[in-house]
Amino acid sequence: MPIGYGGNSMFIETPFDYDAYTAMCQENFSLTPDYDWALRYFGGFDIYKDWMHVTNIIFSNGELDPWRAGGLNDDVFLDDSSIALYIEAGAHHLDLRAPNDADPATVTAARDTEMSYIKKWIAEYNSVN
Repeated sequence: MPIGYGGNSMFIETPFDYDAYTAMCQENFSLTPDYDWALRYFGGFDIYKDWMHVTNIIFSNGELDPWRAGGLNDDVFLDDSSIALYIEAGAHHLDLRAPNDADPATVTAARDTEMSYIKKWIAEYNSVN
């Protein structure tokens, strides 16, 4: 997974060099990385279309999460059963941690959205059984 860090990261700024990484892989492993494989295999080029088949899943990514490049980075609401939340000022899994007075309002709002969807899905399940 290509990893680079920008100037706003908690890590030392290190841009990812595709050419150097490709050359290293070819030299050491006689392989050429397929950088778009995960997007083709799992979807993600068109998040509104590619994720329509999933249900009762919440994808959340924080603006300050170093792994957000590999996630869904837009708010997406599909037929009330799958959502993606992009949380401004959110960090890695901050929305899944216990609430804290220092949490940004965007994280509190994301938690509220997540809880409302989960409660709705549980109620729907319980009404069928």
